[in-house]
Amino acid sequence: MNYTDTIVAAATSVGGAAIGVVRLSGSQAQPILASIMIPHRAGQWRSRHVRYGHIVAQDGSRIDEVLAYWMRLPTTYTGEDVVEISCHGGRVAVELVIARCIEAGARLAHPGEFTMRAYAAGRIDLAQAEAVMDIIQAQTPQALRQAHHQLNGWVGSAVAELRAALLYELAAVIARIDFPDDVSEDALNPTALRAVVARLQTYIDGARAGILLRDGAQVALLGRPNVGKSSLLNAFLRTNRALVSPVAGTTRDTLEESADIHGIPVRFIDTAGIRAQTSDEVERMGIARSRDVAASADLALVLVDSASPINTEDDAVRAARGTAPSILVCTKTDLLADPQTTTQIEQFRQSNEFLAVVAISTKTGTGVDALRELIAQTLQSGGPATDSRITNTRHRDALIRAQQSVADAIAGIDAHLSAELLAIDLQEAVAALGEITGEDATEALLDVVFARFCIGK
Repeated sequence: MNYTDTIVAAATSVGGAAIGVVRLSGSQAQPILASIMIPHRAGQWRSRHVRYGHIVAQDGSRIDEVLAYWMRLPTTYTGEDVVEISCHGGRVAVELVIARCIEAGARLAHPGEFTMRAYAAGRIDLAQAEAVMDIIQAQTPQALRQAHHQLNGWVGSAVAELRAALLYELAAVIARIDFPDDVSEDALNPTALRAVVARLQTYIDGARAGILLRDGAQVALLGRPNVGKSSLLNAFLRTNRALVSPVAGTTRDTLEESADIHGIPVRFIDTAGIRAQTSDEVERMGIARSRDVAASADLALVLVDSASPINTEDDAVRAARGTAPSILVCTKTDLLADPQTTTQIEQFRQSNEFLAVVAISTKTGTGVDALRELIAQTLQSGGPATDSRITNTRHRDALIRAQQSVADAIAGIDAHLSAELLAIDLQEAVAALGEITGEDATEALLDVVFARFCIGK
């Protein structure tokens, strides 16, 4: 990729703020700055030296008071000459400075173009480019830390090691093709390939927890009317967000709110109470939506009232959760427990129908913290407790394809298939890994990756 023009965009959110930053990148970044800014003190522009002055219009009138500096390539974010102008943070000031830069020869950057140029210049690989946006969109401190770890290059390092191992075996296969009389089948090493498969499996196993930490999890609160779903949502949020009433059917539609649950961004969905039957059309629509939410949830909390008998409505709730992993939450433990319900709950506990059974009281707070901990443990299960986890669905899918291709190559070796067929499998595995870091990225793939970015990044 060869970029010959100079781009400009706001590097900060446009709105009411003390400072707004306008960024330029390209060969004309410094000449454009010199043509639109009058420094307070005369002198030569020097790389990485801040200067105070004013951005001026073509007629010499002042647009805004600024601090600006120029950074000479190649040790910049994009690998090009970069200029950053700190002006006042109001929308009009930022827009006028950008317009003046465009008037002087820059063009408005496309979404993600600054990071695209950093990738094109070899400053970062494709996984690191994606980590930049993950940092911006991180919803919890743990998600931010994990994104920084990816930006530091651990994914690229891991992929490079796997690719090197596969390329070594691919070289042996190609040597077998080119020199069949000199290279025997024994030169092909299925043991080394099995080690690659095992390592790929480790990363794949940890991907679910990593992806949830990056993208967040959806947890549905299910139960019959007036079982305490809205009270539990308020307890998770530590605020009275949901309307709570002793009148059954108060919640007619889903209510969604997010909370940080031990570092995992969780979107809790308070659903309409599920009845076995109702003649209310609006309520029926709410119940149908509750079933849809349960079907797509990462985890379902099925609430039962421990102070009243379990009935057909509770059975309808259990059926509505579908195949979603679920935790049985026994509410209102501050009230006198119903003997029949206590017996039924113990049967649930022994039947393994639910991942766990937890007793809580939102009135006294009993069990709520334990439920938070259990939710976090459940969502993070199956992966190692480390920052070196795959957090991107695209990366996970590429690892799965690579693993399948390597497994096909191993099966081919065991079946004594031709070296030409083995080479195809190994080449596909290498290419799949290359998609993660960009060595084998297509233009269409790059368009998908950078479409997530904001304009100034």
